[in-house]
Amino acid sequence: MMLPHDRSFRSLALLFACALVGHSLHAQSDSMGYVPRLNLVKVGMSSTVAKTASVMYERVLNPELSVALTLSYMMPIRPGGLFDLNTDKLVVGGDRKLTGVFITPEVKWFLETSDKRPAPRGLYLGAYLRFSDMRYTSSITATATSADTSGSINSNLQVDLLEYGIGPEVGYQWLALHDRLAFDVVFFAPRFSIYTLKVKADLNGEGALYEDLGQALEEALGRDIAPVDIELSKTGTTTVNNSSFGYRFGIKVGYAF
Repeated sequence: MMLPHDRSFRSLALLFACALVGHSLHAQSDSMGYVPRLNLVKVGMSSTVAKTASVMYERVLNPELSVALTLSYMMPIRPGGLFDLNTDKLVVGGDRKLTGVFITPEVKWFLETSDKRPAPRGLYLGAYLRFSDMRYTSSITATATSADTSGSINSNLQVDLLEYGIGPEVGYQWLALHDRLAFDVVFFAPRFSIYTLKVKADLNGEGALYEDLGQALEEALGRDIAPVDIELSKTGTTTVNNSSFGYRFGIKVGYAF
């Protein structure tokens, strides 16, 4: 014989069990409605001054944090006005070339609230470092063209612009097509950078054109990068340090897995 309070207790227990099962099924649906994407490989392309190809690998560390590393390469080009040293006394060889490599590690904090799924989705704030080496190479020939200047120069010129920068960034990342296709947009990323300019000129020649070459280098570098005071030496290398502000932006497309 079942007492009334026993029936009430069993009814409450049954309702509680049903509620637990329903909550469990709902939670399972929420947690299994997506597949975590912890790794992303993305590529980007820029054609502002020169075509630069980049590859990024991003790793999710927890639901709100990821780290990434971008490697970029500026494809060799023959610059037009950049580093144009042609004057009435100097002629730059036709083999001049500009190229560069860029390394950018970064960390991202995802702040998205409308999408309850974890990183790497949505709006993020970040911080990044930048190391780059842009290299210009050319041959230079010069001969005296006036009565008060004598001699000739045959030189191989190499100019390296090294950058060490740091800054914040703001971006947004979408995952589409079953969370496989990734779109990463960086739209605000200023930085402060320290630059080291290294000028290496292996000079061979004679006469007074040596000073003319130094002056032409100062004018070209000051016009295209920053004012510098070049003191060329026959041992080869002059180094100048400077600082400046820069920025970063771009779109990368990739695969999440």
